[in-house]
Amino acid sequence: MATTTNHLEELARPEPEPHEREPVALGDVPAQATGPFDLSVATRSRRPLGARLLEPIPARWAAIGTVAWVVLLTIGIAVEPPADNPGAANAWWVSLLGTALLVAMASTLAGFGLRRRWGLAASLVASGVLVLSTVMCPVSGHHTHVGAWWIVQLGCGLGLAATSAVGLRRA
Repeated sequence: MATTTNHLEELARPEPEPHEREPVALGDVPAQATGPFDLSVATRSRRPLGARLLEPIPARWAAIGTVAWVVLLTIGIAVEPPADNPGAANAWWVSLLGTALLVAMASTLAGFGLRRRWGLAASLVASGVLVLSTVMCPVSGHHTHVGAWWIVQLGCGLGLAATSAVGLRRA
C-alpha cells in the first residue's frame, strides 16, 4: 500500500508499451567474448583498423595460410608453360605487378611468422595481385594463348584469396 504521493503516482502510472521504451544504442550493449581470440562484431567494428590488424591470430591459421601459399603457389608455377615470347621487354605495369606481389608475399610470410592479423590482410592483397597478374598475363604478351594451365593458376589465386578472407573472418 502506498503511503506517500510519490509512491502512489508510481503505482498509478501505466506500464509503458514495448514500442514506447527508449531504444538501446549498440555501444550500450556490452560485447562478450566466447574465446581467447573471439571478439564480437560490435567490439571489433568500434576498434580502429590499425588496432584490429595488430591482433594476434591462432597458430592454426598462420599454419593454414603458410601451407596454402606454399602448395597453391607451387602448383600455379608448375603448370605454367614456357613463355611464348621470352625475349620481349616487360611493360612498366608488369614490373609493378611483380614487385607488388613480392612485397605482399614477404609481408604475408612475416605476418604469419609473427601471428598477426595483418599477415592475413597482406595475404589477401597478395592473392589479389596474383589473380590480377594471372588475368593480365595474356594481355602482356608473356603467353598468347589461354589454356587449362591458366584456369588452374586462376583457381590457385582464387583459392588463396578465399583462404585469406576466411582466415580474416574467423581468426
